Amino acid sequence: MTSTMAVKNTSVAGSVQSLSRKPTEPLYLFVKKPRLHNAWQFPQGGMDPGETMSQAALRELEEECGKDIKVQLLDQEPLFTYQYEFPAEFVRHKKSNFIGAKVEFMRAEWISGQCQPDGQEIVDFAWLSRHEIDDYIFNPEYKNLIEKYIK
Repeated sequence: MTSTMAVKNTSVAGSVQSLSRKPTEPLYLFVKKPRLHNAWQFPQGGMDPGETMSQAALRELEEECGKDIKVQLLDQEPLFTYQYEFPAEFVRHKKSNFIGAKVEFMRAEWISGQCQPDGQEIVDFAWLSRHEIDDYIFNPEYKNLIEKYIK
């Protein structure tokens, strides 16, 4: 799996979906999955056969956030990796042979457009400052890892 962290360096007061708030802080794009626990995360998804990490990151961003949002990748290789096991009930329910995931993170800088979730795979989004992440990310392992790499 790859994950893309889109960052906007300029903004103004408003909702967490606004790209024009907090003019002095970087904002990071988080998306919400339609589930109860650990719903908020950076956009992410699997790699298709033959794809590079960069191609997969940009494709997944488009799939989860729509074609309107444009970013410039800042990394060619993953900045860091997060591995976790799926809950047993998830594996049983999905009848999956996969027991977990390995997510490799790449940074991206926002160029233009806005996140437009499809309402099924992604149901919400927020542009968050480092200080707002605690209100959305409750998995301590994920939060501690990403906070090492954001400003």
